[in-house]
This record gives sequence, structure tokens and C-alpha cells, in this order.
Amino acid sequence: MDAATKAEFDQQFRAVQVLYFAMLAALAGYLVIGLVLGSARTPNTTASSGQWARIFYFLSLCLIGAAYLVKKRMVRPLSARLTPTDIKQCLTSFRAGHLIPYVLCEGIGLLGLLALLLGGSRPQFINLTVVAFALMILLRPKRIDSSFS
Repeated sequence: MDAATKAEFDQQFRAVQVLYFAMLAALAGYLVIGLVLGSARTPNTTASSGQWARIFYFLSLCLIGAAYLVKKRMVRPLSARLTPTDIKQCLTSFRAGHLIPYVLCEGIGLLGLLALLLGGSRPQFINLTVVAFALMILLRPKRIDSSFS
């Protein structure tokens, strides 16, 4: 792999890192907003709020699966037998392959905030937010190893 391509991979990695930390900060913001809003109101314990919580948990499971699938398919390791066009394709899918799963993780945090606003309890909100944080940490950006060449 030539030096220009390696530099482009490094630039993409730095951009993904900036996006990653910005989205972690947004999740922290959701947590603060939810805790402030949650302390100012009493939880609604009706049957509909329990049904909403189950729906949001199911949607969160779907988002978790989608995040893993997208990252697995879009961010592929490099190998010595890749052609320069394949390497360029890996480069173009690197940023999107990280950004899409992070947006899906943000969606889990937003579902938690929405559950809280629709009458859910604070533990439901915290559960969904912690899941979003954990998934973000598990899907953190990793530098693509280009040392094969």
C-alpha cells in the first residue's frame, strides 16, 4: 500500500474518532437531560407505559443487531491480496461503517429518553442509556492494520 493511501486511512480514522467522541458526549447529554427531567416528574405506572417499555426494548434489540451487522459488513480488514480498487473501496466504507452503528447506538439512547417522556420509569431510561454506552464502547473505532505491505 502506498504512503498516500496510508495517510488517507489515518485521516479517516481520526475523523471517525472525532465523530465517536462527539456521539459519546451526546449520549452523556441524553443521560443528563433524562435525569433532570426524570427527577422533576413522577413515573406513570399504567399498563400502556409498560407496553411502551417492551416495545422500546424490542426496538433496542433490533438496533443492536443492526449495528453489529452494519459494522461487520462495512468495516473489513485489509489483506495482502486486495487490489488497489478494493483498498479504495474499504477506505470509502470505513467512515460510514463506523458512523451508521454509532447513529444506531444514539437511537437506543433516544428510545430511552422517549420511554422516560412517555411515562416510563427512570430505571428503564437508565437501562437503555447504559446499553447504548456499552454498545458504543464495544463498537469503538479501531485502526485498520495496513502493515501487510
